[in-house]
Amino acid sequence: MRKFDTYLNQPQWKAKLFGIPLIIVGVGLLFINDDTFLKLGFSCILIGLYMIVMITERTVPALISNAQIKGHTDAVRQITQQLNLKGYALFLPKNGALTEERVFIPLKDSKLSLPPIDNEIVFATGNSGTSLGISLPPSGLSLLREVEKETLFTDTDMDHIEEKLQTFVGMDILKSVSLKQKDALWNLTIEKPSYCIHDDSLCRQYPCPSCSAVLTAISKGTNQKIHLENTVHNGKKTTFSFTTMR
Repeated sequence: MRKFDTYLNQPQWKAKLFGIPLIIVGVGLLFINDDTFLKLGFSCILIGLYMIVMITERTVPALISNAQIKGHTDAVRQITQQLNLKGYALFLPKNGALTEERVFIPLKDSKLSLPPIDNEIVFATGNSGTSLGISLPPSGLSLLREVEKETLFTDTDMDHIEEKLQTFVGMDILKSVSLKQKDALWNLTIEKPSYCIHDDSLCRQYPCPSCSAVLTAISKGTNQKIHLENTVHNGKKTTFSFTTMR
């Protein structure tokens, strides 16, 4: 029931829910032998079709958005390679020192000890025995802000966050998203209609905007750090395995 309510609160589904009855009413009016009702019927059908088709149509061509994503991920890939970073991403929620979410990419994954991170920190130098690495805004942070105009991800536990994540599906950012727990690991499976780099090493360190936005939403909503453990691609689906920590 909650998942159904989530869909109803999204503009794409609201448009469809208004559009379909308009078309039905319009067809009914066409059977009335009167010029006024005929005109009104055609108007209802046209408006209904507009609400269903035009309002939910993508405004940015996939080729352009894919090129933007590729350029961004290529730049981060070069940085991680030059710095020889081997660790997997740690998504950080906002806290007293951070006014927005961050991704920390450590030099290594073994015995990860998170350094103090604030808005100014980019390079963590490993002082006082903490992990070396870099701190960056998630690639999907701007996308998440747009999604949160429809659904806020604050104050949500892991048992209910999946329902809110369906907003990404309703907005046609993802084809599907699911979150399941297996032992100590959480498995987030995402199917995207758009460009996917299918680069396991980069996906584990700095996921592309759509995947990053979902992971950031989970971290933000549950107020927990998310440490990626593995990434597996299966056709159009990508599964992120992660653990959480306070």
